[in-house]
Parts: sequence; C-alpha cells; structure tokens
Amino acid sequence: MTLSGQILAGLAVFVIACLLHLLVLLRLSRVVVATPAMRLALAARLFLVIAGSHTLQVALWAILIVVFDGLPRFGDALYFSLVTYTTLGYGDVTLPNGLPIFGAISAMAGILTFGMSTALLVSLFARVRH
Repeated sequence: MTLSGQILAGLAVFVIACLLHLLVLLRLSRVVVATPAMRLALAARLFLVIAGSHTLQVALWAILIVVFDGLPRFGDALYFSLVTYTTLGYGDVTLPNGLPIFGAISAMAGILTFGMSTALLVSLFARVRH
C-alpha cells in the first residue's frame, strides 16, 4: 500500500474507531449521571462495556491488517494490533514495508481512546467515593 493509501486508510479507521468509542462513552456518561447512587455492580458493568469497546477496536485493526495483506494470519494480526494499540510495541511481530504508517495510526487511536476511557473512569470513581 502506498504511503498516501496508508495515511488515508489509517485516518479513516482512526476517525471511525474513535468516534464509535466516544459514542459508547457518551452513552455511559448518561447512565452515570442518571443513576442517583453509584453501586459496584453498575461500575463493573460500565468497566466491562469500556473494555469491550477497546477489544472491538483491536479486532477491527487486526481485521484490516489482514485485509490489507499486512500479516497473513489473523492471530498474528490480532497480537500485533493489541501490542500496538496499547503502545507496548514489543517489536517481535512487525508489519511489512507496505503498512508501517497504518500500524502507527492504530497506536494513536489507542492512546486517544484510552485517554477518553480514563477520564470517564476517573469521574466514575470520584462519584463512587462521594
């Protein structure tokens, strides 16, 4: 894939994934505001929804890596996607020369969405404490 193709495809997925995650978080924030007393069970469910949203995003990046012929096996693509999205970046699995920018954009998506999730969780735990 060309450099411009990587940038365009990566940014398109980045915008879609981040907006979907934002919609999930906005919906969750409405639940938090509408609930008079935050209980542990509700906090656990909110946490699971956030974790699920991140998991789906990792899977989306992995699927596209396979579709764009970055890695032949889905397991390898999923592993690469997970360590890139979480910015661990072990480096033991790398994308071929045709997709390194696409992989880096997935790391940007991970940083941004984890930041949004962290902000919501901090406000949730502040509410639980008070």
